Amino acid sequence: MKKIIRIATSEYLRRVSRRGFIVVLLLPLLIIAVIAVASYFSASATLSSEQGVVGYVDPSNALAHAVQPGNGVDITFRRFADEQAARTALTNKQIIAYFVLAPDFATSGKADLFYWQNQPGKTVTNKFNQFARSSLVDGRDAAIAQRLLNGTHFILRTPDGTRTFSDNDVFAIIFPIVVAILFIIALFGGAAYLLQAVVDEKENRTIEILITSVTPMQLMTGKITGLAAVGLTQIGIWLLGGFVALSAIRDHVDFLKNVSVDPAFIGLAVVLCVLQYLLYGAVMAGLGSIVIDARQGHSYSTPFTMVAMIPMFFFAVILFDPNGMLAIVLSLFPLTAPLTLLLRYGMTSIPLWQILVGIALLALSAASAMWLAGRIFRIGMLRYGQAVSISEIAASIRF
Repeated sequence: MKKIIRIATSEYLRRVSRRGFIVVLLLPLLIIAVIAVASYFSASATLSSEQGVVGYVDPSNALAHAVQPGNGVDITFRRFADEQAARTALTNKQIIAYFVLAPDFATSGKADLFYWQNQPGKTVTNKFNQFARSSLVDGRDAAIAQRLLNGTHFILRTPDGTRTFSDNDVFAIIFPIVVAILFIIALFGGAAYLLQAVVDEKENRTIEILITSVTPMQLMTGKITGLAAVGLTQIGIWLLGGFVALSAIRDHVDFLKNVSVDPAFIGLAVVLCVLQYLLYGAVMAGLGSIVIDARQGHSYSTPFTMVAMIPMFFFAVILFDPNGMLAIVLSLFPLTAPLTLLLRYGMTSIPLWQILVGIALLALSAASAMWLAGRIFRIGMLRYGQAVSISEIAASIRF
């Protein structure tokens, strides 16, 4: 066990100290920073267009009894006698925009919105709708009138009560998708590195030295475990960077103000990421043991990469039918289970048995792949300039 830990630690430190790792690590952080800065300035620009006086022209006097928004709202509405007066006020920057109501506004609800440079945000139209509705409840009991003005706020719940969403909780859907994309980036980058490392060590005869002190199984297990640690480090740093960026802009973006991350999702994501790294690391290490050079190894690894990407190819199907047969099958198949489960988590309540069976099959596949990689490595480690045949691989796995 000590030898496996030593190999894993060495592999981890060697990988994270490479310039390529730093570049791959910093690129998503740079993207996160750019998105955060852009969101901040966009939110600031939107906020400036959602504060102030908004005019309206009401030729039919439909809003004669409308009530101004309550305290805490930075928007007030001012009536103008005609459109020319409203346009003059807009030109002189006395108002940020103005509405011109249709003559039949009381029955049609039609109105035109005029502005100069910055289009008013959704808050302006929402508050104007509330302002207009207040005229329709004139004369009603105050409590009933306020209830009508507030409208309906929906809470979406699954029948088993395990998942709850707000009707405007966009983050709960987006976050699992973002984690899935970051996971794929880290997985393929790390797996390709392990394939290259095994091939390079075969070519420069480093393996001949290593194998004198450790067994093939110990060497493969250590390398694959080190790779998994590298991948988790990448994803952890990316999520930490995202959390910092989210904390910086959440007070400026409406749909981010009340966001929260489900701890159960974080736990599931960690388990799936570790197992998937072990599985793909074992596959790539095994391929590196049997090929002649890295080019041949990359061509052999392409089918495995394509299989892992199948959930992204069927993203629309999973999005609109997250509990359909295709989504369930992909959730149970080891090579596609992690990405599919992460994508489905933000869209539906996944039955517990599917999660447990998917994890069990993935763990079994990872353990089998690591064992198989050690057996294949044993026959391929000293083969130079000659690939290992399928019959030799089949013979190596016989008990």
